[in-house]
Amino acid sequence: MQNLHASGAPRRVLVVDDSRAIQAIIRRILETSETEDLQVQCASSGAEALAQVDSFRPDLVLSDWHMPGVSGIEMLQTLRQMGHADIALGFVTTETATDCLAQARRNGAAFVLNKPFHDHELRAAVSQCLKPAMTTPTVDPASPRVAAIDSASQLQQLLFTHLGTRSFVLSKRHCEGVFVEQTPQIVVLYSSAGRKGAYALGLLDASASCLIGGMAAGNSPDEIRTMISKAQPGPGQFEHAQRFMLAVAGLLHKRSPVDAPAFSVAKMAVQPFDKVAALIASNNGRSDFELGVSGIGEGRMSFFIL
Repeated sequence: MQNLHASGAPRRVLVVDDSRAIQAIIRRILETSETEDLQVQCASSGAEALAQVDSFRPDLVLSDWHMPGVSGIEMLQTLRQMGHADIALGFVTTETATDCLAQARRNGAAFVLNKPFHDHELRAAVSQCLKPAMTTPTVDPASPRVAAIDSASQLQQLLFTHLGTRSFVLSKRHCEGVFVEQTPQIVVLYSSAGRKGAYALGLLDASASCLIGGMAAGNSPDEIRTMISKAQPGPGQFEHAQRFMLAVAGLLHKRSPVDAPAFSVAKMAVQPFDKVAALIASNNGRSDFELGVSGIGEGRMSFFIL
């Protein structure tokens, strides 16, 4: 599978790093990918990269954070000021400070990948970053119901905001019956002003809760794997996962122009309960997703319009 523009041209990636060795490593990883057809160009500073943007027109910029002159974050801010909101930028850096990572997210960074990194981590981050622009969501013609989440790409962006990384894969699934069937799971009810009862239902299984909560909390891969093996996120991880589910309210399908879905209540359910099964059976729309983080684990999430 080649990653191409609609015109058939390869996707373009600009690598920005003051180390020629790092440039060569990243170029080799990208150009030897079996699933991507990419055109790669390199720059040794933020200023040099900005000078190349108009002529090269990259789809993605991979930048170091600390460089002489114009830093990576300054380059990102300048790109946005220049009107290049369509160019994604991901950091490949040794920078791990919490305030810097938060600054990257606030300025719309696509992901932050720390050095040293594995080849597959970089390829996955780049592939996921370029994927929304080339993928048309598929619709199951046999299903009369609407999607509970109108835009899978927006859900991806929401995850990027909460996790501070794009080194994950979010896959949409078409399912009947229960998708998030294992407990413990986070059960979330959403309301909408003017409507009685619950408007929508969200389910996040224990593994997805640990992945989202653990990564947002800055836990190490080993810590997250331990939580997944226990199928029980800690209090801090539950809170981060709950914040993500709260933010999902803004992405839920609106059954009418006046609907305004809002987070109502969240609970960590350790046992299945019949009311959830009944709500799922009578839903008016659903969306199911699988979240995977290479080397750590995978989990599931489902959303239902009631």
